Amino acid sequence: ESELFGHIRGAFTDASADRIGKFEYANGGTLFLDEVGDMPLPTQIKLLRVLESGEITRVGSNEPIKVNVRILSATNRDLEDAIRVGTFREDLYHRLKVLTVRLPRLAERTQDLPLLIEHFIQMHSARHHKEVKSMTMAARRRLMAYNWPGNVRQLKNAIESMVVVDYDEVLDVDDLPSELLTPGEQPAPAGAVSGLSDLVGRPLSELEGLFIGETLKATAGNREEAAEMLGIGERTLYRKIKEFGLN
Repeated sequence: ESELFGHIRGAFTDASADRIGKFEYANGGTLFLDEVGDMPLPTQIKLLRVLESGEITRVGSNEPIKVNVRILSATNRDLEDAIRVGTFREDLYHRLKVLTVRLPRLAERTQDLPLLIEHFIQMHSARHHKEVKSMTMAARRRLMAYNWPGNVRQLKNAIESMVVVDYDEVLDVDDLPSELLTPGEQPAPAGAVSGLSDLVGRPLSELEGLFIGETLKATAGNREEAAEMLGIGERTLYRKIKEFGLN
């Protein structure tokens, strides 16, 4: 409440001086209230009074202060459900609901994912002073296929996690956070190469076939993507598929 409405000196412990709140700072302008659905009921009552009267009262004071503020609010909760269970006031809901803009969930606008992924890679690589040269197609497919219940914020945190744990400047499946891994799959420790010792002693031609086959599995049979991941041309890949009898 003090953040929104301010307080006077002595209103509570550590209130050593008067302080104006966000409403007074925003007087004559716009105040954005994020996650309004999480606001405690006592604060909801005070907010409703401000919206109806155009006056705020600092914590610890009885003197009303006139304010002229336009309110923008956002929430990821279903406020109508919150009203039904008693965690959000219906009168405040209707007071705020003058104009509603619904932003689709990230899972409903996957066309935005590639740009957001690149943006967050650049942001977090700069923030953590790390160079990221690329992201593998396999990792991108995981990101594109995930339903992102936490929306853009979850994507942002996932990319930051990948940048932090990466050790070879290429973001790959083993850098993904645990919630994006399939059941039983675990992130590989830095520097580890899974199953490498099992391949020692096998003919190089056999290893080449195994590697191409696994790449085709990772791309769900998409030969164009597989060729890109392998660093070879599509015609070369077609020839290798025929040579090793791969489907």
